[in-house]
Amino acid sequence: MDNQKSNGGNASNIGNEGSGSSMGKDLGAGRSDGNKSNDNNKGSDLSRSATDMHKTIDKAADAAQPVVDRLASSAHAGVDKVSGALNGVSGRVDEKARQLTDAYKNFAETGRDYVRTSPATSVLVALGIGYTLSKLLGRRH
Repeated sequence: MDNQKSNGGNASNIGNEGSGSSMGKDLGAGRSDGNKSNDNNKGSDLSRSATDMHKTIDKAADAAQPVVDRLASSAHAGVDKVSGALNGVSGRVDEKARQLTDAYKNFAETGRDYVRTSPATSVLVALGIGYTLSKLLGRRH
């Protein structure tokens, strides 16, 4: 701004020498075919740059493939481990369920045998348990 001459607020001096504005003087003037070759060079630079980017992406993808393979292997190993653990748990649950069923059958058979051998005692025990439960549950009203 120090080297610019003031135009006194008139827009009529814009673009003239001495107005301080050199904008627009060199932009369109003196353009030759040499500049077109610059444009062609820019286009070839862009396509080289795009090719370089594609090569870089391909290198990154190739470098990432072993990592993806390791992650997939780890995931498969984890699934196999969990599956094995669940199979073990499932086997133990099945065994406990069978033991519980056997214990229930044994308890039921023992109860039937007791009722057959001592019917009067069984009825008195059942009445006592019923009375106790009715008193305990009846107080909640």
